[in-house]
Amino acid sequence: MLRTVESIDSTNAELARQWRAGEVRDGDALRALHQTSGRGRMGRSFVELPSEALLLSVIKTLPDTPPIRENAGWLTLATGLAMAEAVRPLAPERVALKWPNDVLLDEKKLGGVLGELLDPEENVLPVVLGCGINTTAQAEPAPGATSLALAGLDPSPETVNGIIDRFLAELDARVEHVAADRIERLHEELSEVCLTPGRQVRVTTVTGGVTEGRAVEIDRQGALVVDTEAGIVRVSGSDANLI
Repeated sequence: MLRTVESIDSTNAELARQWRAGEVRDGDALRALHQTSGRGRMGRSFVELPSEALLLSVIKTLPDTPPIRENAGWLTLATGLAMAEAVRPLAPERVALKWPNDVLLDEKKLGGVLGELLDPEENVLPVVLGCGINTTAQAEPAPGATSLALAGLDPSPETVNGIIDRFLAELDARVEHVAADRIERLHEELSEVCLTPGRQVRVTTVTGGVTEGRAVEIDRQGALVVDTEAGIVRVSGSDANLI
């Protein structure tokens, strides 16, 4: 079930609260027209003006098994793949991803995704998968960012509703790949749509460490492999900017 609210602190946070209260189940989604405390990766704020972005979160449940936990990092990557595929019909040759969680349009940031694991209950592993993309903004939302409108695409409610419908269907399919350990399918798809491999990157870790080098590939665990002056390093739980 999809529910829409005018304003909330964070769709991810609200779905997590509702899950703990037993008010939502697998597949339920929450859309907000405005967030007062939207969050991005590594605790960053996601800032948008009211009604200028599509803000949506979905609760998914998976079996709490070692293989699922091993592949949990792919849930965020799968969310990005789903959103890229949902936007692609509007601009087939212009949509891409930047590892680990940015959706790009014309190599500018259209939006991002965020996955958050919740505490397991009775052998069930719940996860909140959120996304935000800029839709009607007429001014650059942030340096290096864009919106559907700025890119000359239709940001109408009908178009946005189509994106939502496609996103929910594409997300279900990709989460099922994670649940069934079909990671190779996701890995192959990501290799086709992600711009990061082959580019120079600056990686920032959660502790503030910075590493620069050439992104070589994304491995089967969803980590980024970077060729640095100190040698090959594997990074996950980090952010990578193209330089």
